[in-house]
Amino acid sequence: MSERRIRWGVLSTANIGLKRFIPGAAASRNGVVTAIASRDAARARDAATRLGIAHAYGSYEELLADPEIDAIYNPLPNSLHAEWTLATASAGKHVLCEKPLAIDAAQAQQMIDGCRERGVLLMEAFMYRFHPQHARVRALRDAGAIGELRAVRSAFTFQLEPFPPQNVRLRSELAGGALMDVGCYAVNAARMLFGEEPQWASAQWDHRAEFGVEVTLAGVLGFSDARMAAFDCGFRAWGQGSYAAVGTRGQIDVPNAFVPNGETTIVVSDGSGRRTETVPAVDQYQLEAEEFADAILNDRPLRIPPDDALGTLRAIEALRASARAGGVRTEIR
Repeated sequence: MSERRIRWGVLSTANIGLKRFIPGAAASRNGVVTAIASRDAARARDAATRLGIAHAYGSYEELLADPEIDAIYNPLPNSLHAEWTLATASAGKHVLCEKPLAIDAAQAQQMIDGCRERGVLLMEAFMYRFHPQHARVRALRDAGAIGELRAVRSAFTFQLEPFPPQNVRLRSELAGGALMDVGCYAVNAARMLFGEEPQWASAQWDHRAEFGVEVTLAGVLGFSDARMAAFDCGFRAWGQGSYAAVGTRGQIDVPNAFVPNGETTIVVSDGSGRRTETVPAVDQYQLEAEEFADAILNDRPLRIPPDDALGTLRAIEALRASARAGGVRTEIR
């Protein structure tokens, strides 16, 4: 394997970058965070000083023009993902873009096409996918530990009340809302576990006119052979981020599926009882950064190609359409 390290630039001083991605990338075996940009130069300089980053820029354009940067991490609000991902591709740099990749599948396809035309890699930053607990769940599924997988149940909620009106999650012009912020994890996990795309969707939501977004949503996705995934997401309930894979002969529970803190557990229940498996603590942001950098350095395909984002976004579009129509079953196209 090449000993070269990917030089990262971070687009904005968003909290997820400062608190999660930058520490993970800095700890990675094949990358170094070289620069950070903000539209407020003082904020960029402050972040660079605190985090030991060599270069700080007062505009995104300056960062993209830096010839010493190989890849960009894009944690901008959802509505800005496409604009700055395509600008990054035009600058000849690879892009790790936060989830969900775009505001809809059509926009995501434009991003995918634009990056391919420029010969740069694009990956959706669903960091949880790189945690080894999910590989273990899939191995148990494939080994028949719970029989045939029939249902997936998941939840991703946290308490945001009283609602701060300037929070990006509550701003419709930034493509916020519970489904885009945390429900996308449940949709993505259901697709991962079933290994196929859902065929239809149904949803109910608590949509707030003052924000123009939903603050809670409960949804169902229908897969082949009458298999289903049910989930709830939102900003009004006690924090949880879990899923259960339910089979014909047992069930696998993952209590800390999306944002684990330290050692995690997988609980397998079947006719003989319950057993708990322990998965050592990892930094899933570090593993995500290492996967992306390794694909660049070794000129290989990504384990999770950018096209995977299309299935999640098509399901999200159908869930939204269903919720607007009062929960009617909506085909996913």
